[in-house]
Amino acid sequence: MRHDNSTHRFWSRAVASLGLSLLCASGMASAPLSPPTFNTVLDLKVPAPLPLFKPAALPRSTAASAFVIARPLEAPVQIAERYGVALSALRVLRAGGEQPPSAAPLSAGQVVRVALALTPPAGRRPESIKTVTVGYGDTLSHLMLRYDLSERELISANLDLGSLDKLLVGTRLNIPTRETGLLLRIKPGQSAADLIEAYRAEPLKVARANNITLPTELKVGDELLLPGIYADSLHQELLARRLRAIQQARAARVLAQYQAYEAWKAARLRERQRRFDAYQAWLKSPERLAMVEKYKRQAEYDAWRAQQAAKQAEYQNWLSQQNAEDAARSQDMHAQMLDLAGGDPRPQMQAALEAERAAPDLQLRWPIDHPRLTSRFGEEDIEFHQEQFHGGLDMAEPMGTPIYAAQEGDVTKSGDGAFGTNVYTVDPVLGLTIIYGHLSATAVEIGQHVKQGDLIGYVGCSGECTGPHLHFELRLGSTPVDPLAFLP
Repeated sequence: MRHDNSTHRFWSRAVASLGLSLLCASGMASAPLSPPTFNTVLDLKVPAPLPLFKPAALPRSTAASAFVIARPLEAPVQIAERYGVALSALRVLRAGGEQPPSAAPLSAGQVVRVALALTPPAGRRPESIKTVTVGYGDTLSHLMLRYDLSERELISANLDLGSLDKLLVGTRLNIPTRETGLLLRIKPGQSAADLIEAYRAEPLKVARANNITLPTELKVGDELLLPGIYADSLHQELLARRLRAIQQARAARVLAQYQAYEAWKAARLRERQRRFDAYQAWLKSPERLAMVEKYKRQAEYDAWRAQQAAKQAEYQNWLSQQNAEDAARSQDMHAQMLDLAGGDPRPQMQAALEAERAAPDLQLRWPIDHPRLTSRFGEEDIEFHQEQFHGGLDMAEPMGTPIYAAQEGDVTKSGDGAFGTNVYTVDPVLGLTIIYGHLSATAVEIGQHVKQGDLIGYVGCSGECTGPHLHFELRLGSTPVDPLAFLP
């Protein structure tokens, strides 16, 4: 494997410093280092005629080993210290096989095998980092609110986090209680000085966050907190995974609907074919041939046409009656809603009633497909709604459910507001303002014009809420009105 000279150079500077202030003045910032990795099988390219070792002499333990090419006058104890192992874990490869190292310095180009532990022992960690266990019902959003952390800060302290939405009960998470930043475990072949230099962290802040004086106090297996350094690329990847999961779920639903439609269409074609085959059999049956002989073909056809016309007229008449009855029922329901609202003494309800009667003909769509209503307009179902008039509809849906524009309009607000994360759209012609509240994320920007059915954002639990839901509110002018009066 390739030997990284920057590790030795930085370690020498750190040890030679009398204090952390001198270490800061040594100018540690340099190009980022890639943490060393150890391959289980290495092809050492050594020019002939230098014989290193016989391939048959390699022991099976090399599966957990690193091969190091010594620098001029480098002592075996220096290599052992660099990889955090005892001197007995080193073997010098010679033409006759492997030999234990002596105290004498090695010659330039000498190959040394370092036996590495597959799992570094658990070491010390910063005092400001505590561990919590995910319980039933915990989500990343709950933990962020509970410990006042952002997604970026929580992810940087838990680099093995694979999802923003799926947390298994019993999972152990690292929670920063003071400084936030990147939490790393020092691996074999690394040192705290290497990592501080590689990530260009500020040594003074690192020392305070980890309660150390010199980087040499931390060994392989210890954890190192780099304050102010964050795993932004991992955060973006997890956000991309969440978006892909939403898109895949939506595509799966569309595919299932399409497959169901294809199955229904195939069944209908089979039924039509069965009926057609039965009809063809009837056409060739002796009974029909006898009937054709008895009656005139044209008379039979005319009678059949008359019968079909009568059935069609009967069906159209029945359909008209059903439409009329449906329209009457809709008017009765709307009238009942107005009567109920008229009996409510609250001034907000009376103002909404007057605004609805004077409202233009609105053709809204539901912002969520097949929503589950948990609180209606003006309903006093919970203590908060008894203290504050509930001017909209609450629709409970899972976190991340897409929300679509119920009406065309211009986005005037997109972000934090009265209902957590909000989106406001305004139609100045109709004087209509629509509020989408408690979102987990928005998909529009201020000034953007949206059409009916465009994506607005995603269901969340921001602001004051008891669970993931959408607060959907309509305002005519400045008066909240009942959205059910305008929804299909």
